[in-house]
Amino acid sequence: MPQEPIASGQAQAATPLAAWINGHRQGMLVAALVLLHLALAQGPAGWLGRTLMLVHLGLFLLWQPFVRTEAKLAGPHILVMALVLLPALTLLNWPLVTIWLVLLAGVVGGRVFFHSRRSVKVFYLLALTYLILMLLVVAVPMALSSQLKLDVGLTNLAFYGLPLLIGVMAALPADDRGDGGEEAIDLAYSVFLILLLAVVALGGVALTLLDGAGYLASLFVTVLSVAFLLLAASWLWSPRAGFSGLGAMASRYMLSVGLPLEQWLHLLADLAGQEDAPEDFLQRACEGMVKLLPWISGGLWQAGATQGQFGIPSRVATDFVHGDISITLYTRSSLSPTLVWHFNLVVQLLARFHEAKQRDQEVREMAYVQAIHETGARLTHDVKNLLQSLNALVFAAQQENADMDALSGLLRRQLPQIAQRLNATLEKLKAPSLEERAVSQAEQWWLALRASYEAQGVDFVTEVLPPALRLPEMLFSSAAENLLHNALDKRRLEPSLRIAIALSAPEGRAVIRVCDTGRAIPDSVLNDLGARPVASENGLGIGLYQVARTASLNGYRLLVVENRPGQVCLQLEPRP
Repeated sequence: MPQEPIASGQAQAATPLAAWINGHRQGMLVAALVLLHLALAQGPAGWLGRTLMLVHLGLFLLWQPFVRTEAKLAGPHILVMALVLLPALTLLNWPLVTIWLVLLAGVVGGRVFFHSRRSVKVFYLLALTYLILMLLVVAVPMALSSQLKLDVGLTNLAFYGLPLLIGVMAALPADDRGDGGEEAIDLAYSVFLILLLAVVALGGVALTLLDGAGYLASLFVTVLSVAFLLLAASWLWSPRAGFSGLGAMASRYMLSVGLPLEQWLHLLADLAGQEDAPEDFLQRACEGMVKLLPWISGGLWQAGATQGQFGIPSRVATDFVHGDISITLYTRSSLSPTLVWHFNLVVQLLARFHEAKQRDQEVREMAYVQAIHETGARLTHDVKNLLQSLNALVFAAQQENADMDALSGLLRRQLPQIAQRLNATLEKLKAPSLEERAVSQAEQWWLALRASYEAQGVDFVTEVLPPALRLPEMLFSSAAENLLHNALDKRRLEPSLRIAIALSAPEGRAVIRVCDTGRAIPDSVLNDLGARPVASENGLGIGLYQVARTASLNGYRLLVVENRPGQVCLQLEPRP
């Protein structure tokens, strides 16, 4: 049964002890090595040696880098440890000590490259040196004493000389920040070191038994042979000249292997460019997992209020949740912790892509709504201009002394143009857009504009125009009407104001300029004119803002070319 939770007082007492142990991990290893040396000096088969070995194992458990020091072991864990350690200590002998030294050297060696501080690295290198020498000089000859001729002097030298390494380790300054904490071990390096020690030890023994030479001489030859092979392998892995090296070949091979996860990531990238709807993207990506990831047989997904399923359900289900995305993956067997971690990343990627798709969809909708808003604002101003034209016709028709022939001619000219402009306004509502590309003859457009505004006291200045000059009709009509109506509104405040409009083509493209003789535009209005809607006493602002926006999208710009009392000019011209 699982253990009951520890009481709060015990937890508070355990925390300072665990903190003290974590702060003195180097001392714990020194003490463990001292006890190991005493146990081997006494002989592992004696009761004193086994007792010292038991204490050594206890200190190793406090130092080991795999489990936190403050972690509480459950009953089954303690039972398994007892079933392993008690028989091992009861049957303890030199072969078991040899195996333990190899494993301990691998664990200590796996921590060397996790430390950049020189004192800590030297500390672990000294510990590794002690364990290797004790293994090769003492443990292996003792384990095979019946086959190998023991050198008593060398053994005594090891027993009395190797403690100097432990003394140097104890004299090194302890690191205040600890030695890296839990789980700081290079597993690949540890396994490599264990195999290397096994090769050296067994190689020395094999040469001794085959050639009949001394153990030390055979061990020396084995160490030189392994060192030469490692040197050659390191040179071949990353040579200095003329050859790409085994490392580059291995890297190319790893990059060329189409792993299942890599293939699914390629599919995910392709779907990101193909699917616009977030739900369709999520469904196809999940279906791709069933096809490309062999561990998955099916699943369910839910994104907000939308849900779907893919593949075939099976007996093992694992849930993953990231943000608004919830995915249940069906597998034929339970997932290992590594696969759970991988699929957690997979679902996180899906959630990020789905969120990006939702943002893209919102941006598209906002862009469409903005286009409708921009179109509505421009059409409102167009309707306002048309209403002003109709008001002018109504005013002319209501005059008692009006010339009926002139009035009839004015109506015949204006009413078809007003009907045409209203029809164009309705066409804009069918497909909201900021760009109007329809073009017409500049001369015909100019004559129609002149017929509309010449009776309102506007001077039309015509320059020599190219015979085939064309212009974007909707843009120029909107710009001319807004500029002229603003000037006419300004005339109501300044009755003596004169208005002139000119059409020219300095570089083969149409340019219109509207000038008046009124007061200058205030700086507070001038800075924002055409850039954003502005408030002013005569209506300047929203109309010119829409004109400037449309002009920019059609390759033109609206500028204030003169702004001084008696001469205010605005110009619509092509962008350079």
